[in-house]
Amino acid sequence: PLNIIDSLTIIPFYVEILFAACGFGINTFGDFRGLAMVMRVVRVMRVARIFKLARYSSGLKSFGITVKTSLPELSMLTLFLLTTVIFFSTLMYFAERDEPNTKFKSIPHAGWWCIVTMTTVGYVGKLIASCASISGVLVLAFPITMIVENFSRNYDIERKDFKRIQQKRRMAKTYN
Repeated sequence: PLNIIDSLTIIPFYVEILFAACGFGINTFGDFRGLAMVMRVVRVMRVARIFKLARYSSGLKSFGITVKTSLPELSMLTLFLLTTVIFFSTLMYFAERDEPNTKFKSIPHAGWWCIVTMTTVGYVGKLIASCASISGVLVLAFPITMIVENFSRNYDIERKDFKRIQQKRRMAKTYN
């Protein structure tokens, strides 16, 4: 899969060279704006090549295993976060909807306020914002302990495996 990603990320470079050789830029014609956007997205995929480094780094391997083993906790975090955002967005929308010049024209507009407040970036408001901030800290911090525990466990396993392999190599050298 990584070789396919590598191949796909080089294509935009050659397409741009081809367009330049034909005498027009890719952004000049309206018909090609969609193509230009797709090519930019494909270029961003180059970042995925960093995953190749995971083969050589025990820390990155442990991180990948941690993400895999923490999927239930991450799913729970996402569910709690969505539920809390919907709850406080709805509260804020109904509390502010009759105010003149309100910025909360709909529940999704209030959702942005809620996400900003829950991540403790801060916004306006007092009572509902305070409750949303406290809930945000709790909802975001709750699964982190489980994820850290998974990482610690996976990293210890990785280190033990590495030491076991080193010990086998030393024993093989002494007996050969």
